[in-house]
Amino acid sequence: MLKTLLLITITTISLLNCADIPKIDVFVESLCPDCEDFIGGSFANYLQNPDYLQLAEVNFYPYGNANEKKVGDHYEFTCQHGSNECYGNVVEVCSLSKMSYEDGLEYMVCMEDGIRTFEKNINNALVNCVQDQNLLQSILNCALSEEGNLLQHNVAQKTPSNHKYVPWIQVNGVHDAKIEAALLENMNDYLCGLEGNSYLEGCQKKEDNSQVSKNLYKNFNSLTQNCPNLYIIEGEKFLN
Repeated sequence: MLKTLLLITITTISLLNCADIPKIDVFVESLCPDCEDFIGGSFANYLQNPDYLQLAEVNFYPYGNANEKKVGDHYEFTCQHGSNECYGNVVEVCSLSKMSYEDGLEYMVCMEDGIRTFEKNINNALVNCVQDQNLLQSILNCALSEEGNLLQHNVAQKTPSNHKYVPWIQVNGVHDAKIEAALLENMNDYLCGLEGNSYLEGCQKKEDNSQVSKNLYKNFNSLTQNCPNLYIIEGEKFLN
């Protein structure tokens, strides 16, 4: 009797272009306590996932409950928590415009933590988070110039006029209160729970290797059927 045994040990799976990852837009303001709590909590925890780049594209829009008015050839802003918040907003907007995507996300965590640590002193928080002196000076110049004024106006235009509070979160351009609540509570768990993400190493719960392998075997067929670009980076195949 001919017996065939096929054993595949999968250590790492990478999924490319299987599906568009969700685009998450987070509308905040620099001195908002709830924004600080989300960025320093749920969002900071999400960044600890080594696969976070495969889970979502996250964009921050520092403006929140501010208002703008055009005066001459520039814009004037009034903010919920006063002029210091307006300055914090434009500093964050300028910073994000001059940083890479990944650096910008880490910066937002550092900056919001620094604003709380340095008792709302925006410049002290900025100096603490930006070590590159050339970049630091570029951000400060931007925040005090027409460049920053226009960047802040652009963020104001992108902030939904119907938002009711901050942080206000949209996923793929849609605001859903239940999804928002899940992201605010535990962004990593919510995104890892979406279909197709459980295979990611960063989404695996702490469990023994045999259980992880069983989960991978269970999901492998559906992954290959739905995602033609799935491939095995590391693996061993034994055929008897």
